[in-house]
Amino acid sequence: MRHIPQFSTAILTCTLLLLAACGDSQDPPAAAEDTAMTTIQGELYYRERMLLPPGAEVEVQLQDVSRADAPADVLASVNFQPDTPPPWSFTISYPSAQIQERRTYALRATVRMEERLLFTTTDFIAPFTGEPLSIQLTQVPSPRIRTPAPETGPEQAPEAGTPAPAAETSGQPAWLLVTLEGEPAPVGAGGRPADLVLDAQEKRVAGFSGCNRYSGSFSDDGNSSHGTPLKFGPLAATRRACVDGGELEQRFLALLDRVDAYRMSGEELSLLAGEEVVATFRLP
Repeated sequence: MRHIPQFSTAILTCTLLLLAACGDSQDPPAAAEDTAMTTIQGELYYRERMLLPPGAEVEVQLQDVSRADAPADVLASVNFQPDTPPPWSFTISYPSAQIQERRTYALRATVRMEERLLFTTTDFIAPFTGEPLSIQLTQVPSPRIRTPAPETGPEQAPEAGTPAPAAETSGQPAWLLVTLEGEPAPVGAGGRPADLVLDAQEKRVAGFSGCNRYSGSFSDDGNSSHGTPLKFGPLAATRRACVDGGELEQRFLALLDRVDAYRMSGEELSLLAGEEVVATFRLP
């Protein structure tokens, strides 16, 4: 019977032990590091002395708003139905690995009752301050039912001071133009101010532009570092001839094409192009 030398057995044993040790020393997967979560804490409040209707839902989103020409990417969100008056505390957990130094991030908060927007943030909210955040919500005005007025020709223009006729989204409030590019806005035909009517549910815009009526679509997708995103789509207008209001109409419609954001404070609405406030409106 042939015997294996003892030193060969020892070498074989050491080799097996080394192989086992190498197998055990493999690095564990990096999944744990990739899924590490960080939190943002803060509170939401509004100044109006009112309670939310039962069933109203609050949502806070952490968004990647780096691309101005695309909808914001939602990295994390939290939803809840408050049962007490504000302020309301919130905590958002997000994967730390998704945050990139060269990108821009923001918080956006809304309060909705089903599909209707009740409150929203209108300013850029930096999320990574290292301190608990206190975020103010701005109330979105309730719809006001307005009776549509018939179209009138230049010879039938209403007297000065007559309110602007309601646009095709007549169930929504009409915002009356106050300033245009930093100056008091001129009035249009019949002494009527240009106006703006936004239907948030249908994403439609309509109004009086100084001579004719206009209508079209708008989008509040995307992102903005200076307000809430707002971009008007192609607008169609009637072609009525007017003695007055033509210059206002050209300026007003050209301005709407430049708008990329808005801010709302109480009964005042501001439209922005970049960081410039290009028009302000008030409720009648």
